[in-house]
Amino acid sequence: MEVAETAVTDLAVLLARAQRRIERALAEAYAEFDLTAEQWRILSVLLDDPGQTMTRLADGAALPAGTLTRHVDRLVERGLVLRKIHAEDKRRAVVALSPVGASAAREIRAQQQNEAVARVARDLRTVLEKLP
Repeated sequence: MEVAETAVTDLAVLLARAQRRIERALAEAYAEFDLTAEQWRILSVLLDDPGQTMTRLADGAALPAGTLTRHVDRLVERGLVLRKIHAEDKRRAVVALSPVGASAAREIRAQQQNEAVARVARDLRTVLEKLP
C-alpha cells in the first residue's frame, strides 16, 4: 500500500520514507547475493572503511549492537566477512571483508550506481552534514 504524498515536514518521517524507497530500489542488487538490507549496510560500510571494531561498525551501519553481532556471525559463516581479535586490545574484535565479500560488495555497489540513486544519496548526505 503506497502512502499518499502529503506536505509532511517532519524530518524523521521524511527520512524513514526515503530509506524505505531507497531500500526497495536497491533490494534487487543485494538480494541476488542473498543479503538482507542490514547485511548489505554492513558490507557497504566495510567496503568504504575496512578493519572496524564492532562498536564503530554498529554506528556506521546504523544497527544496534545485538543485531550487528547476529548479522556479522551469519556473514562470517558465509565467508563474506572476517572477524579477528584486535591487535592492541584482545577484548575487542575487528571486522573486515573477506576477498569474496569485497568482490560481492563492489559488484553490488556497481549495480547501484544509477543516476537517480546517486542523486538521492548526494542530497541526503548534504542534509545530514548540516545536522548537528
